[in-house]
Amino acid sequence: MKKVFEAKIELPVKFSSGNQIQQGRGRIYRSKQYHDYHDYLKASLLDVIDEVRPKLNLGRAYRLRTLFVYPVPKSLVSSKKKRDEFNSTSVLPITRGTIDLDNSAKGTNDVLQEVLGFDDSQIVSEELHKRYWLGDMYVLKIELYEMPSGMEIDFYD
Repeated sequence: MKKVFEAKIELPVKFSSGNQIQQGRGRIYRSKQYHDYHDYLKASLLDVIDEVRPKLNLGRAYRLRTLFVYPVPKSLVSSKKKRDEFNSTSVLPITRGTIDLDNSAKGTNDVLQEVLGFDDSQIVSEELHKRYWLGDMYVLKIELYEMPSGMEIDFYD
C-alpha cells in the first residue's frame, strides 16, 4: 500500500459525532458543536494540504487509519504520582465523555471527503482508535493509503 496522505491536527474543540442532529421549528439540522468541529477541522486540513498536495484518484480504493486522542480527565490523573505513571495504553477512553468511534469517524470522514476531493465510498478499509493523553487539546491523526487491486484482507473464518 502507498501512503497518499497523513496529518496530525490539534483541535481546541471536542470531536464531533455524526449523530449530532437537532430538531426545531419543523426542521432537522446539525448542532453547533458539529459545525464548530467541521469548520475547524476543514480549515486545519486545508492548511496541511497547501503544504503536501496529495494526489487522490476517483476509481481507486483507499484504506483510512484514524486516531482520536482525548485529553485525559483530571480525575484520572489527580495526583503527581498518577500523572507520572499515566500510560495511554492502560487507561482507555471507554466512558460517555468520549464519542463512539463510528460516530466520530462519520463527522471526520465528511470533512476529509470535502477537503481531499474523493468519495467516501472509496474507503474500503478503515481502522479507528481512540486514546487519552496528558495534553489539553484534542488530537486527530489520519493516514490514508491507496490500496492496490487484488489485495487480500485477512480475517478470521
